[in-house]
Amino acid sequence: MTPLWIGVVGMGTVLVLPGCSEQPQKAAPSEQEIHAGDNAVATGTRGRHLYQCDDNRTLFVDFKDQGMALAIRERETDRPILLTAPVQGLQYIGDHATARIADGKLRLQAGSDPERVCRRLTQ
Repeated sequence: MTPLWIGVVGMGTVLVLPGCSEQPQKAAPSEQEIHAGDNAVATGTRGRHLYQCDDNRTLFVDFKDQGMALAIRERETDRPILLTAPVQGLQYIGDHATARIADGKLRLQAGSDPERVCRRLTQ
């Protein structure tokens, strides 16, 4: 082989190798992403979960928009508290309310009421 051919083959190899590199692994889905797509209540409402609060009240929590939005209500017929998060893993914010979700617990601060800590019920 001539030096020119060796150079051409070498350059071609260098240009092809990056295309064969391993693709980066996608991060594990967040708790919000998981809940947004599943059916956790008997009615089959997509993304709905029941949470039992420390004050013995139950909350219906609907995860919407791939987990970026929450609709929270005490009874299915109540008008929901609507909250959104700018990105996965951050606090949800709405009019006069905030919520954080981690480790199966929802921490809801609504208005001047004390913070409610609620645990997700499994079904």
